[in-house]
Order: sequence, then structure tokens, then C-alpha cells
Amino acid sequence: MSAKTQETILSFIIYFSVYLLMVEWLKPVIELTDTDNLNLFCYYLALSFLFYLLKLNWKYATLLKLLFICWVIVALYTDLSFLSREAFSYLWETLVVNVQAIVTQEWQKMNDPFRTVLFFILLWMTTYLLNYWIRVRKNLLLFFVLTVLFITILDTFSGYNGDKSIVIILISGFIVMGLLYAQKLMSENKEEMKGTFLFASVTSLVVLLLISGVFAYTLPKAGPSWPDPVPFFTSSNPNASFGEGSKGNGVTRKVGYGENDEELGGGFSSDDTPVFMANVQTEQYWKIETKDTYTSKGWIQSSIDSEISSFNSGESIISDIAPGNEDGTSVASINMLQEFPFIMQPYGIKSVDSISQAPFRMDMDTRNQKVSTFIGENTVPIMNYDTTFSEPVYSLKALRSATIEDVNALSSEFDRYLQLPENLPTRVRDLATSITEGNRSLYDKAISIQRYFRQNGFSYNQNFAAIPEGDTDYVDQFLFDTKVGYCDNFSTSMVVLLRSEGIPSRWVKGFAPGEVVDQIDGVPVFEVTNNNAHSWVEAYFPNVGWMTFEPTIGFSNNPTVNYDIDAQSDEPEVPEASPTPTPEKPKSENEQSEISIGFTEMMKTVAKWVSERKALIIWTLVGITFFSLLVYRHRGKWLSKVLIPVYRMRKKDWNTFEKMYHQLLKELNRYGLKREQGQTLMDFAKQVDINFGDRHMRRLTSTYENGFYGNNKDNVNYALMRESWENLINQLSG
Repeated sequence: MSAKTQETILSFIIYFSVYLLMVEWLKPVIELTDTDNLNLFCYYLALSFLFYLLKLNWKYATLLKLLFICWVIVALYTDLSFLSREAFSYLWETLVVNVQAIVTQEWQKMNDPFRTVLFFILLWMTTYLLNYWIRVRKNLLLFFVLTVLFITILDTFSGYNGDKSIVIILISGFIVMGLLYAQKLMSENKEEMKGTFLFASVTSLVVLLLISGVFAYTLPKAGPSWPDPVPFFTSSNPNASFGEGSKGNGVTRKVGYGENDEELGGGFSSDDTPVFMANVQTEQYWKIETKDTYTSKGWIQSSIDSEISSFNSGESIISDIAPGNEDGTSVASINMLQEFPFIMQPYGIKSVDSISQAPFRMDMDTRNQKVSTFIGENTVPIMNYDTTFSEPVYSLKALRSATIEDVNALSSEFDRYLQLPENLPTRVRDLATSITEGNRSLYDKAISIQRYFRQNGFSYNQNFAAIPEGDTDYVDQFLFDTKVGYCDNFSTSMVVLLRSEGIPSRWVKGFAPGEVVDQIDGVPVFEVTNNNAHSWVEAYFPNVGWMTFEPTIGFSNNPTVNYDIDAQSDEPEVPEASPTPTPEKPKSENEQSEISIGFTEMMKTVAKWVSERKALIIWTLVGITFFSLLVYRHRGKWLSKVLIPVYRMRKKDWNTFEKMYHQLLKELNRYGLKREQGQTLMDFAKQVDINFGDRHMRRLTSTYENGFYGNNKDNVNYALMRESWENLINQLSG
């Protein structure tokens, strides 16, 4: 292979790799600035690097680049034919107007076509600089490092996902660095590499990088060491709404109840402003309403013609949450501190008593379960009322007898509780299937999904909940990317996973129990604040009804279950029954912020991965060991094929010659021609030459002694010395 062909091959690979690096620079710029037509800018980069590769005269290259830029401007911003007179007039007018704006410093008059031209000029300058580094400096380390920093910083502190970009950058960058170094050695030594060695070098470099990438991708990885900072910076998104922290007006708002749940996500600040006081015997979850339609960004209520049912003070309220036994009836006295025109409902509500005698209304067709308070046709808040309720009790036997066939037999009104967006990522459904694999009943599936969040590295945090951008699904982002959020993330994700397995479910909003601040006649008084705004899950089991589930880490809302069957050893574990819900106190903010799985957990994951592949790993190590021993045993047959090309790439100077001579002594010793103790180098050289029938060793030894002892290192014919050295190396390998 000629030197010109070698140079062309190396240059093509180098320029192509640098082109890939530049494209990875372009992608985040285009994405984060909402700029379209990435392909056109990529075409321009490809054209520029092609001209540099072909060493096209700069005059022709400049003309072709200008024509391409003009064509892009005309194609993007007009409907004119590029070769028409109108197109040239448009380009000239655009140039004149924008140059005048620059001269007069009226920057606002610069239009988009001219900004596009300026961006092309920036790319032009960048490619020129890269070409200088490739052709003259033969070193792109600075550009490589800056590219890695650029992408990693954007991936960390912006919404740009640079997972694939990092892999492409590292592979392309190392290829460029390796080949530029090879080019530099060839240029300094004015030597050409053999075609086979060139091919072997490039191939080995690429294969090594690919193998490293595969191992890095497949091996288990530790979780993040700190929360994703992106949600913190994006939490001021004005489009996000209720959760535990609804936002608006471009700033993070305080936590509390809100009506709009169409766009969830983003952080919130705490607010301990009291909402109401509840004088009740046991802790309760206070339900306000449910929603049934998940949009991939948040929740809305399906549009169904409403039929309003009214209830007067003291009358029975019909709810689809069946109350428990009559003997278990309790009363909760509510003292509202904020004006809300609806009732705070404990589970199993039976009636509401109020001195105001205002009627209560519930939307029965949409069945969002909200009990609103009216005077006439207007909603009004009621500040004091008593709710009578009987906490639901569920039969474990009935729960486990509910099957998917029973769900399929339900009326069409339950279809909305199985609704999922058409664009829901497939991996979400696959995750639901993997979580519930092996569960026989719908109830066991629901329990498995509820437990999943507590056992797989998820973390509760009110500050670092991401806001999904573009087509990103809210649940998919939480389950697979961030794993950090608050109740909205956990509850919405559980509803989607339940529906993916065919279990009717809905999203519930209200308040957690609050804190005990007083007692009246021995009955606790709970203070419920804005900080207690919460969301959870209700799932429907045929022949049983709706049942609550609490997936959010740090909270507990276990319903009362009647264990009316004998537990078998092969039965899945169920949560321990308790006569009353016993919510856990949410973790402290420091505990909630911790999302790293820790070194111990990482080592467990590594041990599990190794344990599952013990046989493969052992046989692979045995094979590698055997192959290595075989290669080492027969190194004499292949070592020269490596030594000769390697030393040809080095400079023709004394340092290289000295290393070559000592390497030759090692190879002679391995061959069996060992230098005896006290034997001079020249006597040993004569012995070697007698063995091979030539004078190469004496010539090399004489030059080495003159340089080493006589310091005669400049007047050496290094080309002749290398020829003699290669001749001996080849004879040793033969």
C-alpha cells in the first residue's frame, strides 16, 4: 500500500470521527434553542470536512460553501427558485438591511435569515480551526476534552439527554487521538507503515473501544450520588400545576391543594399554613376528589354529562366506597381554617351534619367523588361540620378471588379506569408485567406494584421532581430516568402500572392525616396543613369494590383486611392488618434527598450479576488463560511482526537505537544465544554472527559501543542500523 493511500485512509477516518464530534456539538444547540433543520447544518459540516480531506483549493471551497449557504437561506425562508432573479434580489436585500443594522447597532432589526448566516460562519470558523489542528498540530486533545465537558454539563444541568452522545464522543475521540498520533509518528520519521499493520492497528483500536463500550454498558452500575439538578432548575415551569407543589407565574409556589392537574412535576416549597382541624379518634386520609384520565403529562376528568345528586345535612351519602360495619361508626368534627367549598371526606363516609343546613352535592356521572357545598346555585364554604363514617373492612378471600375475567365482565363505565395514552412507552407496560409475574390474583398484583417503589431505589423528594418536556411521558421519566419525586409521581405511576395489567384504578387527591396538636375529651385533634396535601391510589376489585393503596415512600395507608382464609406457605405475603390506618411520619428532607444506592448495594448488585453468570465467566477466564499461554509459548513466531512495525514508527535517533539493541539482546537470549558472564559485547556479537553466517550483530555492536562509550551518536547511519536489526529479528522469529 502506497504512502498516499495510507494517508488518505487515515485522513478519512480522522475527518469522519471529527465530523461525528461536531454533530454531537450541534445536537444540543439545536434542541435547546428550538432550532429546526439539524440535517442541513450536518450537510454543511460534511461538505466542509470533505473539502479539507480532498485539499480542495480554498477559492473553490469558499465559493461552494457560499452557494450552499445561500441555497439554504432561500429554501428555508422563501418559496423562490434558487436560480431566479428574485432569489438573488432577496439575498442582496437581506445582506444590506442586516449590515446596516450592525453598523447602526440596531440589533433588533437583524432578521432570522441573517442569524442563520452568522451561525454558518461560526461553523465555518470552527471547521477551519479543526482542520488546522488535524493537519498542522496533529492533536485534538483540547477539542476532545471540551466536547466531553460540554455534553456532560448539558446532560447534568439541562433537559438534554446525552447518554448516547457520550458513548459516540468517547469512541470517536479516542479513534481520532490514536490515529493522529500514528500520523505524527509517520511524519516525524518519514516512514510508511505496511498496509497490513495499518489495518491491524486501526481495527484493534476500534475493536478495543467497542469491547470496552459493551462491557461498560452491560455491567451493573451504581445509582446517582446526588439528585438530578435539572428538576430544581426547571421547577419554575409555569405550566406545572397541583401536586404537592403547584407552580405559576414563573416561580416555585408553595405546596397545597389545587384544581388543575394537567401538567405535573417540578419542585415546591413547604407551607405549614393550617387548612383545617379534625377532632377524630384515629388518623384518617381526607379524600377530596378522584380523576380518571391520564394524558402522559398529568390528569384530567373525562367529559361525561353530569347528574348531580344532592344530600341534606344528616342524610345518607351514597359513595362507591362501601362503609364498614355499623358497630364501627365514628364521627370526625371538622373546623375549616381555609375556605374550601367542599367536604373533607374520611373513608367510609355516611353523612355530613352542619349547622348551616346547606345542601351537599356530588357529581354522580363523572364520579369524581367530590362533595361540594352550595347555597342556591353558588358554591360556598362551610367552616364547621361533622362527618359520620365507618372505615371499610375488606375480605382477603374476596380480594384474592377477583380475576381478570371478572374485570372483563364489568360494564363499560369502568373503561375510563383502564384508559392509557396511546403513546405510552412499551417499556412501562413491560415493567408492569415483570413486577407482577408470578402473582395469581389481581390483589396480589396490586400489592406487588405498591411494594415495587420501596425496593428499587426510588426516593421521595419535594424539590427534585422533573418536569417532562416535549414528548416525554411523566410516568416513564419517573420510572426509568429520575426515580425521584413526591406523591404525584408515585401515585400516578402506580395507577398506570395497574391499568397496564388490566386492573381498574383511579388517582385520588386530598390530605394526609396531619399532626396531633391537642385533645378534646380524650379525642385527638389533628392539624392538617398545606404540607399535608397528598395524592394516592384507589383500585377496583370485582365483587369487592374500591380499595386504597399508598405507593409513596414515607407514607402508609393500609386498609383494614379481614383474614378470612388460612394462609398457605405458597401464598404471597400480604400486609399486616391493623384496625386503623397508621400513617408513617414522612422522612426528613435529608433522608428524602438521599438517592444513592450506596457502595454496599452496588456490591450486592455486582455479586448477583456475577453469580448469575458464574459458568460463563469461569469458562471465559479459562479460555483467555489458555489462549494467552498458547500465544506466549509461540511468541517467537509472531513477536517480530509486532516489534518491527513498532520500532519503524519511532524516531531514527540514538534513544530508539539503544532500545532496539537491548531488545535484540533479550530476543537472542530467548532464542538460546545467551551472553556468558564476563563476555564482552563484541565477543558475543562474533558468536552470534558465526551462528547466522553474517556480520549484522558486529555492525550493531560496534555502533552501540562507539555511541555509548565514545559518545559518537550523531554520525550514525540509523537507516542501515535498523536494516541490520530487522534482519536479525526476522531470523530469530524464523
